[in-house]
Amino acid sequence: MAENKYHFERLTPTDSIDLSVYEEAIDYVFDNSDVRNVAISGPYSAGKSSVLASYKKRHSKLHFLHISLAHFDSPNENDITEKTEAKESVLEGKILNQLIHQIPSYKIPQTNFRVKKRIAPASTMMKAVECIALLIAIIYFIFFDSWKSYIATLPVNWLKLVLELSTHPYFLMMDGIVITALVSFIIYRLIKIQKNKNVFRKLNLQGNEIEIFEESDESYFDKYLNEVLYLFENVDADVIVFEDIDRFNANKIFERLREVNTLVNIQFQKENRKGKRPLRFFYLLRDDIFVSKDRTKFFDYIIPVIPVIDSSNSYDQFISHFKKGGLFEKFDESFLQGLSLYIDDMRLLKNIYNEFVIYFNRLNTTELDCNKMLAIIAYKNLFPRDFAELQLNQGFVYTLFNSKQKFILEEVNRLSEKISEIDHEIELTKKEHLKTLKELDAAFEDKKPINSWGGRGELSAADKKDYAERKQAIENRLNNSVPKLESEKSLLEQELALAQNKPLWKIVTRDNINKIFSITSTNEIGTVTYFNEIKSSEYFDLLKYLIRNGYIDETYADYMTYFYENSLSRIDKTFLRSVTDRKAKEYTYQLKNPALVVSRLRLVDFDQEEILNFDLLTYLLQTQSHNEYIERLIDQLRETKNFKFIGAYFEATTEMPAYIKYLNIRWPEIFNTLLEENALSERQIRNYSIFSIYYSDDDTIKLINQDDCLRNYISAARDYLAIAKPNISKLIHTFKLLSVCFVGFNYKILNKDLFYEVYTESLYEINAENLRIIQTEVLGIKNDEDIIHKNYTLLLLHADSAITQYVARNINEYFDIVLKISDGTILDTENVAITALNNPDLKTECKYAYISALRTSIMVIKEINDVALWSRLLDADIVQYSERNIMDCFNAVGLNKSLICYINRCDLDLDFSKTQYDEEAKGKLFDNVVICSHIENLKYKQILASLELVYNNFDIVEIPDDKFVILVDINVIKMTSNNLIFIRNNYPNQLFYFIHSDIEKYIDILDEALFLQEELLEILTWDISDKLKIRLLKFSNERISIVKKNYSPAVCLHILCNNFSESDLLNLFSSFEQWENSVQVKIFDYAVRYIARITDHPSSVSQQLIDNLLHSERVTRDEKVNLFIAVIPVLSENSRKEILTLLNLTDYLKIFNIHSRPKFEINDENEKLLAAFKKSNLIDNYEESSEKEGYYKITRRKSAKKGIVKRTL
Repeated sequence: MAENKYHFERLTPTDSIDLSVYEEAIDYVFDNSDVRNVAISGPYSAGKSSVLASYKKRHSKLHFLHISLAHFDSPNENDITEKTEAKESVLEGKILNQLIHQIPSYKIPQTNFRVKKRIAPASTMMKAVECIALLIAIIYFIFFDSWKSYIATLPVNWLKLVLELSTHPYFLMMDGIVITALVSFIIYRLIKIQKNKNVFRKLNLQGNEIEIFEESDESYFDKYLNEVLYLFENVDADVIVFEDIDRFNANKIFERLREVNTLVNIQFQKENRKGKRPLRFFYLLRDDIFVSKDRTKFFDYIIPVIPVIDSSNSYDQFISHFKKGGLFEKFDESFLQGLSLYIDDMRLLKNIYNEFVIYFNRLNTTELDCNKMLAIIAYKNLFPRDFAELQLNQGFVYTLFNSKQKFILEEVNRLSEKISEIDHEIELTKKEHLKTLKELDAAFEDKKPINSWGGRGELSAADKKDYAERKQAIENRLNNSVPKLESEKSLLEQELALAQNKPLWKIVTRDNINKIFSITSTNEIGTVTYFNEIKSSEYFDLLKYLIRNGYIDETYADYMTYFYENSLSRIDKTFLRSVTDRKAKEYTYQLKNPALVVSRLRLVDFDQEEILNFDLLTYLLQTQSHNEYIERLIDQLRETKNFKFIGAYFEATTEMPAYIKYLNIRWPEIFNTLLEENALSERQIRNYSIFSIYYSDDDTIKLINQDDCLRNYISAARDYLAIAKPNISKLIHTFKLLSVCFVGFNYKILNKDLFYEVYTESLYEINAENLRIIQTEVLGIKNDEDIIHKNYTLLLLHADSAITQYVARNINEYFDIVLKISDGTILDTENVAITALNNPDLKTECKYAYISALRTSIMVIKEINDVALWSRLLDADIVQYSERNIMDCFNAVGLNKSLICYINRCDLDLDFSKTQYDEEAKGKLFDNVVICSHIENLKYKQILASLELVYNNFDIVEIPDDKFVILVDINVIKMTSNNLIFIRNNYPNQLFYFIHSDIEKYIDILDEALFLQEELLEILTWDISDKLKIRLLKFSNERISIVKKNYSPAVCLHILCNNFSESDLLNLFSSFEQWENSVQVKIFDYAVRYIARITDHPSSVSQQLIDNLLHSERVTRDEKVNLFIAVIPVLSENSRKEILTLLNLTDYLKIFNIHSRPKFEINDENEKLLAAFKKSNLIDNYEESSEKEGYYKITRRKSAKKGIVKRTL
């Protein structure tokens, strides 16, 4: 079988869905015999029939009988009650009718319902033969004698012999048997018919009615109940499926069917049919057939079916179907998404798809908009009656589009009213003579009426209106709102001009949508049609969506019928359709008759991009008979900035002069826009500029050269002169007109003649690239290094050339470039450099930069006329290092930073002693150098030393320390009393360095007034002779400490003798052993003098000094005893014993002997000693002895293993 070209979708249920849980749910029904009335519920098109069909396919042993009860509302039905009643009777008849015709007639012979069935011809012929045979047999039997007499009269022949056999008496007997048999068979047939059909119910004999064939066991539920039960009993099905029964909205039928099901299954039980399953009724219903929970009381089991499609997922179904048909790419995805929000029926969706496939392949000869076609198909499926009326120029949609002019008129009136209001507001603003709101309030204050209390009342309504208008006028003027109002008016006027040709979907807004879609129609006799069946439809919002978004528009007729060619070709018709549908064709779409196409177009059509077509524009440019069309088209290109079309037509057109002319005149800023947005290729932009020069006059060229865009573009294009067969005169003229200045050239490809003219006219920028090209190609200079580093030197070698003269006129631009290309190194000769630096036209900034790059030395700085450049020359280190240049610079600019750096820069020694300058100049240099802190110390010292000048009265402050040291070292600052005092006051940190530099002179100039103790103390620490120190000490009468001073013994001894400080006593006593002998002697003298202090602070005294004191005869016994008592705590036992022996206190030695019991005479000395011993824990106590009067006895402390044992002696 050949593969179908088109893909269609059937609307019937499918039997291949995934049953999943549905199968188990239905299995449950057949597993439970008491479940007999089953509802399969779900919305329309939810897939109920598909679920059942798929189940039947999997369970082929089950027999399903379907009763489909399709019903459609008639638009003429009015009374709901009558409809419901009619539905009850019609529904019952439909059920019986379908049931009868699905049961073989031979299985229901007893039914009274007539069932027409096909009768076989053989059967009819057989019955006819039987009737004829019976009739002949009866006639033969009745007229046997007459037949016999007739035969006898016949002449004798073979026929008579045969016929005579029929006159035999036995033959008559056989005829009787045949008659009896045939009559018996006919009576049997009649009885059977009566039994099954009950044809003869009563027999009337002599006025009496006798009922025949009465069956006493037949029930009479109602008129048809027995017949219905009979039919259902013989249906030979496991399940009877009722489909679409809910469409009748007749719920009583469910009660009747449940009753029938119950009776049928009871009858099955009574008849004891073995193996017979219960008869089950399946109802395919929508969920809302019952408005309450009653459905759970009626049905034994309910299986819900989840819809396979609703408005939330219909978009996916659209995608699926259109992708299968290969049509998905033809739609806007946003349209399908919007449409799918309203489609919630799978059958509807499939039918829309099927019809679209047919319409698309039959009507798409003029390339219709697929979105619009699908919208028409959706409308046709949802509103078929209105669609049919639309084809007859009737119905809601037709009325809507037919009333468009009324809607446009309303929009025009609205815009005109707004424009009038703005005009009025502008006029009031211009006429208003008051300037402030205060003036306005004052003017209207007098218009307020005076009330009975003397106050001012409210303004009248007219005055309030006038006040509000004038207030707005003043505010407009204060805020300078008139230009804004005029701009707003201009926009409204443009909108008003476009309103006449607006399609309906552009007229519909949020504000007027309800008014527009509430349209009605009135016919010739005044009958009003309200289209309530449309407006009340659940899909009315979809129709609104399709119309207000332009999917159903004024071109709807093209999507409902065929197109036939006449004088307008199909190709041209397709183009016009693309314009109308706003579905643009490619620009190269070829027209057969552009003139005819133009005649069918309106001026407003040239405002939309679908009009753009090469053939159409070429025709307009050639004929130039529709200038307004060309201007409108170019205006559109300007507003939309459609450079794609501009560039494409630029490549294809044969009408270049006219094309360029109209573009430049109608859109003068086009070239600037092309450059800003990089809209065309570089080649196209270049050619556009060339053609603009060729085909435009000077005024037009100036017009398109907005913001110097054309000039700048030409100047920046290096390949611009690469023009084959150029119009040199026209180009050079325009270049001069625009003041073109080429930034560079692609010399290999440019036209050499045109380039030479540009060079001669100096129509190029002085830059590195151009200089190189001209010097290489025109001047013939081949050395690149010279071009880079000696460019100006090379130019001056060609003084008469055009470039040298051009450079002379633009010397500053030239040097800017030379400095850039030199890579920071210029090697011009000294004469050329001096010439450049002495050029008065060269800006100082350029000279500075030139100096920075110059590597040529200037031997004598005075050759540079501009003294302001000298510092730069020094900074650049291009001035020869010499004392002469230093002096010249100093005399000219002073000792500035540049000169200082210059001085510091070179390692050569400086010697100004041989320079030929007067002493005043040298003195100025000397003074400036002395106070300069930035000159390096070496150069500082060389300059000052070579100038051989000194300060006897130095008075310069804030000289850095390192420089001051140099001044001292080279003896610039002499040691004088004045200098000493100045340095003390201003250079305290360098004072001692100054003193040290000439200490002897310092001591020589000292007197009591000039002497300072602080200086003495510092000098004492220096490494100078003791003689000088002692000379200085003689000036001092103050106490001087020698502790931790590291003075020489001679100095220390002098100080101890003449400047002794008692604060040193304890330190001297503690460090006694550390001093030299001569100093120790002096310290011992002070120890004897101040022994009481030693006694008070024994721990701070040298042991040797204590020993010396204890052994000295210069110390009294009492002083020694007191000294001993003071040092007992710090002495060892042996030392104590030695001292006691020294002091002739041998009795106290017994204290250290535990076996002795010393007694001590009571006196002051012994009491002091015993108290000291007790305090030092050498004894426990002492007391007057009871044994020996006048003596002390002691209690000795004794250590034992288990503690301290006191022992009394």
